Amino acid sequence: MQTRLPASGHRSLSPEQRLALLQVYQRVPGTAAPREFLQQLVTLIGNIIRAKAAVAGKHRGAWVLAAESQADPVLTVPMNGGAHGLDRFGAQPATGVELWTAGNADWTLVSLASAPRPPVLLILEGDWTRSASELRELARSLLSGHEPALAPTHTVDALTHRLTRTLADVAGLAAVGDSVLQHVVQAVPSQMASLAVATPDGELSIVATYGYPRALVEHLRITPGMGVIGSVYQSRVPLVVPDVTLTSGLDRRRSRYRTNAFAVIPIVAGAETLGVVSVTDRSAEGPYSSEDLAALTTLLGPVALALGRERVWREAQAYAQAAVIDPVSGLFNRRYFQARLEEELHRAIRQATSVALLMVDLDGFKSINDRFGHVAGDMVIRDISEILRRSVRIFDVCTRFGGEEFAVMMPGGTAESAAMIAERIRQRVEMYQRSEADLTALHVTASIGVAVSPPGVTARDLIERADRALYHAKRAGKNRVSTTGPDGSVSAA
Repeated sequence: MQTRLPASGHRSLSPEQRLALLQVYQRVPGTAAPREFLQQLVTLIGNIIRAKAAVAGKHRGAWVLAAESQADPVLTVPMNGGAHGLDRFGAQPATGVELWTAGNADWTLVSLASAPRPPVLLILEGDWTRSASELRELARSLLSGHEPALAPTHTVDALTHRLTRTLADVAGLAAVGDSVLQHVVQAVPSQMASLAVATPDGELSIVATYGYPRALVEHLRITPGMGVIGSVYQSRVPLVVPDVTLTSGLDRRRSRYRTNAFAVIPIVAGAETLGVVSVTDRSAEGPYSSEDLAALTTLLGPVALALGRERVWREAQAYAQAAVIDPVSGLFNRRYFQARLEEELHRAIRQATSVALLMVDLDGFKSINDRFGHVAGDMVIRDISEILRRSVRIFDVCTRFGGEEFAVMMPGGTAESAAMIAERIRQRVEMYQRSEADLTALHVTASIGVAVSPPGVTARDLIERADRALYHAKRAGKNRVSTTGPDGSVSAA
């Protein structure tokens, strides 16, 4: 149930209420029937101000209550207000706000249409005359069908406050970027906007867009100092262009955009630039102004903190990943493998399941390095690592155990399933071939040892079992799979 404000006393709109009122026109479908449109309008306004709202108009010489947000308190419009009633106020040829007392209740009148047109009034329960300027702004936005061209200071302050709270609750560059642009186009109404941030490699990447699909620019990389975004990023100086066709160096017609005006603002934290916001196709007539620039600069204050937080998080993730990922193969390293193997063996005991382990060794890898070079050797390591990833289940753990040796841990794996996957890997490695002319003679095979954990086995014992099977495959001629059975005996798969 909605909490309503008391009927008496002066009232003032909060910044959040004012901002919400200016967005009312966007939330009411313009295609709705007139009575439905008015009903939705007053309902929204009533919810925002937490008081009754109504619309009245003059029709055939009499005032008619066209819509009201709720039944109480009762509002009765007079048949004819006389010189000191609704007629006098509705006859004023401008948007106005005035206090009107009917019975024992105070009501605020806001002119939505006046002479020479038939008068239409928005009627609000209570005395809101202290917010007269905001209510006149609401009336203008409803009459013109769009928000005011300039964002007043208190609107920007409310937006900045709301954006700060929003950014505290979102994580990830995409979510941060979308939130930022949603607020940017409210502070300075525009049809298109984008946010570019610095990447670890020193270039700029567009992480969020408004008004067009990000897919169009997601692969674009911008060098600092190059183009409009790169130049603003490097100079740390905002750029406002009234007409791109009249600006030297920028006089190219941009087919995607409706207008020739745009503004680009850097997001700065101390001596560092973290990103760049661009807006174009201003909703109101005319180019972007100094007031627009001031509004965006104020709004982007908390964005620097959010982008800085995201960068620290990405760096922390990169450090954490570097601690467990082998840099050449991209697989997990041996330290991570040892820890996970201990965990999975304990889980297998609790759940009465097993863990399968494959030890994979590339045959004669030293000869590949000697004949084709270490660059080619690293290329083979990466390619074979990809073969491993594509050959196992998504929750299996692929590891570079050391040098040209790999380990694949399969939680819940059985001797049959492990042997089948091992043979799949062996065949795919044998079929592996590079397309480069100087590497066509390169041929790779793998020997694989398979072991499945018996009850109570330790991580060290399981690795020794798989190693024993691997050595058996090597001695038997390489390019084959061998398996250690439950009793410790080794046989060819």
